[in-house]
Amino acid sequence: MSFRRALNYWTWSLFFAATTAATGPTVKVLNGTYEGSHLPQFGQDIFLGIPYAQDTGGQNRFRVPQALNETWNGTRPAFTYGNACPDFQPDADGEYGMSEDCLSVNVIRPTGIPQNTTLPVAVWIHGGSYQVGTSGLPYYNLTWLVQRSVEIGQPIVATSINYRKGGWGMLYSREVQGSGDTNLSLRDMRKALAWISENIGAFGGDKDSVTIWGESAGSFAVGQLLLSYGGRTDGLFHRSIQESGSAATAWYNGSDWYQPVYDKIVQQTNCTDWPDTLQCLRTIPYETIFPFLDSSKVGGPGFYPTVDGDIISNYPTELLHSGRFAHVPHLYGSNSDEGTDNAPTKVFNTDQDVYDYLLGSTGYDFPQSVVRRIMELYPDDPAQGIPLNTGAERFAEQGYQYKRAAAIIGDVFYHAPRLDDARAYSKYAPTYIYRFNTRPFVNGTNATFTDYVGGLASAYKGVQHFSEVAFVFGNPQFVGPWPEYQALSKEMSAQWVRFVHGGDPNGEGLPRWPRYSEGARGLNLVIQAEGRGYNGSYVEEDTWRAEGREFLTRWARRRHV
Repeated sequence: MSFRRALNYWTWSLFFAATTAATGPTVKVLNGTYEGSHLPQFGQDIFLGIPYAQDTGGQNRFRVPQALNETWNGTRPAFTYGNACPDFQPDADGEYGMSEDCLSVNVIRPTGIPQNTTLPVAVWIHGGSYQVGTSGLPYYNLTWLVQRSVEIGQPIVATSINYRKGGWGMLYSREVQGSGDTNLSLRDMRKALAWISENIGAFGGDKDSVTIWGESAGSFAVGQLLLSYGGRTDGLFHRSIQESGSAATAWYNGSDWYQPVYDKIVQQTNCTDWPDTLQCLRTIPYETIFPFLDSSKVGGPGFYPTVDGDIISNYPTELLHSGRFAHVPHLYGSNSDEGTDNAPTKVFNTDQDVYDYLLGSTGYDFPQSVVRRIMELYPDDPAQGIPLNTGAERFAEQGYQYKRAAAIIGDVFYHAPRLDDARAYSKYAPTYIYRFNTRPFVNGTNATFTDYVGGLASAYKGVQHFSEVAFVFGNPQFVGPWPEYQALSKEMSAQWVRFVHGGDPNGEGLPRWPRYSEGARGLNLVIQAEGRGYNGSYVEEDTWRAEGREFLTRWARRRHV
């Protein structure tokens, strides 16, 4: 669920310098007019950093997002990404600024959309463990995806949003619950979707054809938006794409966990003696309160959404199993070796190491008998471990039983929840499931992957978390120099675009992608390159490590999901 800073040596300023006109395209939204930039090389107009809600500082801190309440004459610029919402890595996420005035949306459209024509809309929700990240990171640049949509005759309008993260967006306590200002991250996202619904027509987008789309914590969020208010969409979205993450991946701790965290922040800011401590926190200067909301120092998993009885009315698995989620088409998958991102190295050498970790680490809460059963289902056999298909190799320098632990951890957080979700989703709507299986390219500038050899992520990491992102977005810097990888990127971006266009990723020249429900045990499309050791995409039954994933699904409820 973590990701690290990529060096942003590709910036929008390179594009802006090449624009041919002194003034860019303009769009009039409900509040006023914005000027964007034209990219002649791509035939696109881009509008960046447009606010969709008020500043979240001061009296709006720890409060549900407030609607914009101003209009203006003249034209405002929309040339650069907006501020990142506050997090504990400002050097990585703050290239375009970081502040509480951070709720913004970016819009990229093909130039020259015919009058009276509207295009389907994709809404990207960035990842970052729900603690870090921003839409302005270079590997989230939507230009190449929009370009690809035009190339295949399926043009789209692509958008991305910022939202409050960590304690700024998910602070919880009795005081927060009593105020109704819960799950602000999800409320920010719905406010952004409302802004898009009201204004995207001015950009040539179709408000009645919106796909919500995210990876990692962004994928958790898409799952949570599907469950919000028991499945009520309010017409804000019509399809979903989830890459590596379920609503049931995240934790749902209650006030017993959060209250001491909240009380400590109140004490650190000298708000203890106020009748309304939450109101006091709204008066504290940003610079003063900033270090006390550092997710990396609160312990445990950090801040995540909670079951507040409102926007999240029950635990996700309960909502899922009772059909209380949005019955819209879904494209959803995970990467073969998800567990290598979460499995610590140099920890797992013996059976006891694995047992102790599963019994005592944050977020599992399995009884001793269950831990023993998990270890039976995932034996110390490197041929069954993760990374997949690495045979007897143990990567022992990472821990003699590292592969065993990576298989378990990846299934707990990704592959088992995905199995459960797919079965539920496919009962009600077309559902397309993938398993991505191509090791990513790393060129030394994409520091999301810190370990690499010869241009590929290290073998012990395999097809790790985040591996598919570059292939979907199509930025040539991150896809890789090899024709096989470039072809795979074109294939995947076309599949994603076609799904955004009509809820079906299939099309001419693409591998047939069956609906999950076409097989008695579910069908996945294994997405991989053709060449460089891979044999191209193919269809499989969803049965790999089935017994272990089935067992983990039954015990997911003990993880408070």
